[in-house]
Parts: sequence; structure tokens; C-alpha cells
Amino acid sequence: MSTVTIQHPSIGEIVGREGDGVHQFLGVQYATLENRLAESKVKTSYPSGGSVDATRHGPSSFYPQTAFDNEMSFIQQTVPKPTVVHSDLECLNLNITVPKKTSTTSSKKLPVFIWIHGGGFILGANSWPHYDHAKLVKLASERGVPVIGVGINFRLGFAGLLTSEELRSKGYKANNQLRDQRNAFDWVKQYISGFGGDPDNVTVIGESAGAVATTLHLYSEEKVYNRAIATGGSCLLVPPCGPDAYERVYQQVLGVLGLDSLSADERVEKLLSMPADEVIAKIPPFVQFVPMVDGDMVPVKPSYAAIADPNDASMPGKRWADGLMIGDSQFDASVFGFMLGFLKPNIRQTFSKSIRNSFSSKPQVAETLLDSYGFTSSPAAENDDDVSFMNFLQLATDIGYYAATTSFVRGWPESGAGKCYTFCFNEPNPWPGPFQGKATHVLDVAFLFQNYNDKLGPEQKAAAEGFGLDFMKFVSGQDPWQNSTAAHRTAKVFGPSLGPSNKGTEAVAVTKVVDNAEESPEETGRKTTILELGKEVGFDMIAQAMRNFQMGM
Repeated sequence: MSTVTIQHPSIGEIVGREGDGVHQFLGVQYATLENRLAESKVKTSYPSGGSVDATRHGPSSFYPQTAFDNEMSFIQQTVPKPTVVHSDLECLNLNITVPKKTSTTSSKKLPVFIWIHGGGFILGANSWPHYDHAKLVKLASERGVPVIGVGINFRLGFAGLLTSEELRSKGYKANNQLRDQRNAFDWVKQYISGFGGDPDNVTVIGESAGAVATTLHLYSEEKVYNRAIATGGSCLLVPPCGPDAYERVYQQVLGVLGLDSLSADERVEKLLSMPADEVIAKIPPFVQFVPMVDGDMVPVKPSYAAIADPNDASMPGKRWADGLMIGDSQFDASVFGFMLGFLKPNIRQTFSKSIRNSFSSKPQVAETLLDSYGFTSSPAAENDDDVSFMNFLQLATDIGYYAATTSFVRGWPESGAGKCYTFCFNEPNPWPGPFQGKATHVLDVAFLFQNYNDKLGPEQKAAAEGFGLDFMKFVSGQDPWQNSTAAHRTAKVFGPSLGPSNKGTEAVAVTKVVDNAEESPEETGRKTTILELGKEVGFDMIAQAMRNFQMGM
């Protein structure tokens, strides 16, 4: 392994790893923890006279043993499984990837992006190889858009999000995961210039649960980053819950850990001292950790209606952000195909009954929805559960992802500080699996970071490069394509770059910019139905109906 050494003006000597066209500084600690549930504190001092070893990945927060394999199953293609060290207290670290020619002393600083990975709030690490920024940063530099990439670790699952009145009364705040991320932003603001980055030109990119977090940070009164990119998710996908709901989660956790009969002090002490891997192993998947509306990090519960209103003041980031890029994949809800398979048996009947119950006051809306998504418009097939489950997943995509993207675009004020850009990712998954041929969840990540290019055909490799470069243009403050306005709901469509229309031709990605994407959603590969239903009853009511079904109502 070749190394590179820099002299950081505030940290001192840092030894990093020399790569192909890039320098990487790995496992750099950005915050400290007193214990696993304490509020993190930005690291503000480093040992003088020594050297920081940034040649290897730092520890990650604890997550289930099957986490990486599950992620690969979502993509339907693998990369080498990493060896990951886990730690309660040393997990708050970040990786910095810098183009080789970057000067750490020049007054001309490079734009920076911070990557918040997905993983349902409970899994993921900046050391996972498909999140490696090296190929993207090298590509961007070679194409004249040099940037610096920062990948952050943060607390996951119970350490990142468990809360209750009992814990808060003892000084343990809610939303540690979001607080960790905010501290990473602060660290970058303070230290990135020593790596050649511009602290006043930072874009946060989040995917899936990372996109939920990225958009939740828009509720900050203070400007916490310059621009945001949300792909494959938003704060409308998994809304934060209220304190009462979290009390039920807390009781579930105490029950499965066998702590419910202890005193309050004993319970908290056990939550702090039990081996983390034991805690992770005992908490079943039905215990869900999500952000909570705490009046601080998350001041209000997001709604489609409020976000779609350009005059709504509940999300201050609409005014202070210098730009938003937001988009979704054509079949993003493929991820729920792995998570909600228990809903498949007799889903035509159970879903139809649930939807009719949810829209009992508007029966015509229920019938339109069921008919449009194939629950009543076609006779039952021999494989009806499979067909109907795919129909359900398409509706979940349309309301959880596409309608959310549409709401952010509608509500982004033209009088604010920045423009809004939207995209539709329609590249089909080329690899064998249940969703081959569909633009699946997390495939956007595989394309963005260029780490699957050797497994793609020439057209899709070109598509991946174009997709990544457009993101980096936005990070650099450029216009990657025409922004969306009330007069022109412009969207860029990526793909499909596979199929008869592209066979036998030069390896060129298929993209187009649709000027009136909301008026002609079919031009972007999206359905008109969800927009029409949204006009009738509002997206919030449809989203609640979907949650009702998942809860067995």
C-alpha cells in the first residue's frame, strides 16, 4: 500500500492512502462519545506532535450480521464483502477522497460532497466498497469537475435512534443519528479546507434512509449545508414518529432484552452496558427505529401537503439551501419486495379490502386506485399473488417515491436561495434476480459511484458515468440540466440504456430532458394515475392508506 502524507494546519500530520488518481484519508474521527447513547461532540483537538494514521477504515456502528449480504441482494450483484470492525464509541469517523492534484495550500478550494448512506437507519458503513468514492472523484477530476468526497459513519439502530421519556429525562436526547450527521457537517466546515476543500461549498447527498435524513436536515433553522441531493427517498418515505409511538418501541426493546422488570436506573444502565452485538441479535426486525418528532432536530412531522406548498414556512431549508436535486427510480419499492414479502399471500383480496376501508368515505377513489393498479381490472392469474404483489410495489413506488419527488418540486420556492432539479432514474437492473429489467432501489448508488462499471455493458457504463458527472456538476454549483419551475416542470430521464433501440450502436447512454414532466409523466416513465388521485384526495391520504395496509388494517 502506497501512502501520502499531508500537513493539516489544524490537525497536524495525516498519513493517508494513495490510490488511482486520488488520495484517501480513512477513518478520521469527527466526533466523540461519552457512552453509546450520549450526545456526540465534535472533535476539536488532535494530539500535537504526532501523526494521524488515516490509511485504514475506521469502525462502524453495530448492525445485523446479514446487513451487507442483504444490501447486495437489493442490487442483485455483489462486490467483495469487507471486513468491518464495529465499535460503540469509536464509530464516528469519516473517509475523505481527494483528487491527486489537489493543493491543500492553494486559495482555490474544491467543492465538497458529504455522503449519507442508506440502510433503513439500522445498517450500512462508509467502508462498504460500493460506497467507495475513489472512482467517482477520479472521473469527475478527469472530466473537469474536480470535487472532494466525504463518506460518514454514524450511529445506527438502537444506539442511533432509541428514545423514550425515561431516557430523555436522564439527559439522553432523541435522534442521535441525525445529531451525529450534523456534527459531521460541522467537522467538515471546520477542517475540510486543510484537505483542499471549500467549507462554504458543501453538498449533502443521501440515498434511501440517507435521503430521509438529508431532507430532514432542511428543517434546521440554521444553514447546515449549501446544497442537497436526495435520491431514492425523502422524509415523506418514512415519516418520523411521535413520542407516544416511540414509547411503544421502547417497551418492545425492553421486553426482548428482558429489562422490563428492572427499575428505571437499572434499565438505563443495562442499555448502556449490554454487549452491543447481543442487543442487535435480540432485537427482531419488527422493532422499527426511525427519527422522532422532538421539537428540535425534527420540529414537525413532514406532510406531502406542506412540502408541496412553496409558501409553507415549516421547512426553513427551502429558503436557505442553495439548491436541491431530487429524484427516484422507476421501481424504487423493489426494496419492499424483500422486506414485505409476508404481505404477498392473497394480497389481491387483503389489499383491496384494506383500501376500501381506508377510503370508505370516497369509494370511487378506492375503485379507481384498485382498477388502475390491476387489482380489479384483470382476472386472477395462476400466479396471482406474484402479479398482485408487483402491482402493490408499483403503487408503493408511485406514492412513496414519485409523489414525494413531485411534492418537493412543487413546493420548492422560486424566491428561495437555490434552484430545484429533478430526475427520473429508469436504467434497468441488468443482473439476474427477482427484479431484473427494472430500475431498482440502490441501483442508482451502483451507477453513481462507478463501482459496478466492470459488471455493466458499454451503454450502461456510459450511463453510470453520465449520471455521476451530472451529480458532480450540481455539487460544483453548475446547472446539470434545466431546473424545474412552476412554468416548466423539467426533469431529466436517465435510461433505459438497454434494449432493441440501443443494440448494435455506439455505447451511448440514453437520456432526455422532459420539459413538462408533470403534465406528461408517461414521458418520464411514470404513471398519471397517482397524480390524478393526489388531486382528488391528496397524497397524504394515499400514503396513510398504504401504511394502514402494512399494519394489518
